[in-house]
Amino acid sequence: MFGAAVDPIPERGSWSLSLSYRGLESDVHYSGSERQVHRERLETYVVNTQQALDLGLTYALSDRFSLTLGIPYVEATWAVPTPIATTPPGPRAKQTGRGLGDISLTGRYWLLDRDRPYNVSVGLGVKAPTGEYDQTQSYPNITGGNAVPKAIDQSIQPGDGGWGILFDLQAHRQLGTLTLFGSGSYLANPRDTNGTPSILVGLGFGGNAAFAAEGILVNSVPDQYLVRLGGAVALGESGVGVSLAYRLEGLPRYDLIGDSHGWRRPGREMFIEPGLAYNRGASTWSLNVPIGFYRNRRPNPYSGREGDATFPDYIVLAGYAHRF
Repeated sequence: MFGAAVDPIPERGSWSLSLSYRGLESDVHYSGSERQVHRERLETYVVNTQQALDLGLTYALSDRFSLTLGIPYVEATWAVPTPIATTPPGPRAKQTGRGLGDISLTGRYWLLDRDRPYNVSVGLGVKAPTGEYDQTQSYPNITGGNAVPKAIDQSIQPGDGGWGILFDLQAHRQLGTLTLFGSGSYLANPRDTNGTPSILVGLGFGGNAAFAAEGILVNSVPDQYLVRLGGAVALGESGVGVSLAYRLEGLPRYDLIGDSHGWRRPGREMFIEPGLAYNRGASTWSLNVPIGFYRNRRPNPYSGREGDATFPDYIVLAGYAHRF
């Protein structure tokens, strides 16, 4: 809501209700920072779609301290051609995951008085494993056979199966009609693995001795992080604001707390994020479209095995918030 003539710090006793949407499609493979063009040429690439709605409820216990409850709903698909070794490869076998995600509760405290032209907030929260992390569906293995119920891919499971600790930092500086802002969030998941068979098992590699030795036949419970830095400008008294930010999203190779065994796809993507916001009364609408410019699929933890993963070209982020 920066740039939309809205005070980002809630007043004591106020409530805020928000609804956020996130949508993307990933179908471009990278190993390290190198694009796997041969997957596109051979038409063996994975298509991963993600859609999520997040309901947020915030209450300000004081002019500095607030609590936010986040309730996500997820619907996602993952599809790879099976059989994959034929020319051309077979049709894509689509897996679908949907349902309630992992609910979070976060407290945020602004370090300075609200009338300052600059401020910083620190946040600490907890994420509960309310989302299913072991959903199954019938789909074939990589050769096109054995279409029986199996665990769907980790990336489309509604939850990750672990209790998490949320660390949050936000800051802004007002310079006339320009607002400079920055934020960072880190989700630490102390749980090592969640017991759900990884996609390698579902695709028929459950008997692979090397995969078994590396421990990647079961899903990991990885950390995640997000960083944004940018500026926003209010366009006169219209209630409209425009913004431009640098955005970094990632899944680290090693967790902050605990071990990092199991199957994960560590990596990061950088974006340029243009945005538009409109404020009218107590309501704010926003639309941001991060456009990717750098992608890097990091090696697996411990073993160093090179892997690949799909990344989106862009993400659609839409939001509505109302303050009571």
